[in-house]
Amino acid sequence: MTVMKQQTAWDAVIFDYGGVLCYAPARQDVAQCAEWSGLDEATFYKLYLETREYYGLAAAGYKAHWHRVAKAAGITISEEAVKQFIDRESELWTRPNPDTLSLAREAKADGSKIAVLSNMTTELLGILRGKFDWLDEFDVKIWSCEKGCAKPDEVIYRDCLQQLGCVPERSLFFDDRQQNVEAARRVGIDAHVFESAAQAREILERGPSVPKAHLVPQK
Repeated sequence: MTVMKQQTAWDAVIFDYGGVLCYAPARQDVAQCAEWSGLDEATFYKLYLETREYYGLAAAGYKAHWHRVAKAAGITISEEAVKQFIDRESELWTRPNPDTLSLAREAKADGSKIAVLSNMTTELLGILRGKFDWLDEFDVKIWSCEKGCAKPDEVIYRDCLQQLGCVPERSLFFDDRQQNVEAARRVGIDAHVFESAAQAREILERGPSVPKAHLVPQK
């Protein structure tokens, strides 16, 4: 295992799931699903992006939401096409990034608490829990579908910090979406748009700029 270079460990390192701990679906993956739907790629990709936003609050009803979005756009998608895409998408979101996962383990070994903070559907979460034992290695796991709120709502970041028992100034967060990073920064977390495990490692190894003394965890 690689030894971290920073002199002072972060109190907590928080990772998004999709696009950080796992690889995000590539455009060509979505293009394949567009073929099943009978729609052109550009139209389907637009629907896909709009539906991705729904992941934040989707405790259930993801399939129904696909149909609502399509109807609002004046498009009809068959029931079978939606089912195929949801099944395929679940597969695409279960491809762990081994380099990021290794980084999380190293951070924990170095003394940091680690957490997952993710906008997630109930359907996909059930698949992840049945497939990935390594999720249990994280000290805190925050899933939007179980909280009734989602990134970029500041409430979910504060809840994560409270469960970690850490102050935002000494907590590091990686997410692949700019709006989620900006929201974390408003809470006071040192947050960054994730580009690669190498980039995340470089940031992590710098360590926090705020000393541990005199800081009180959020309640």
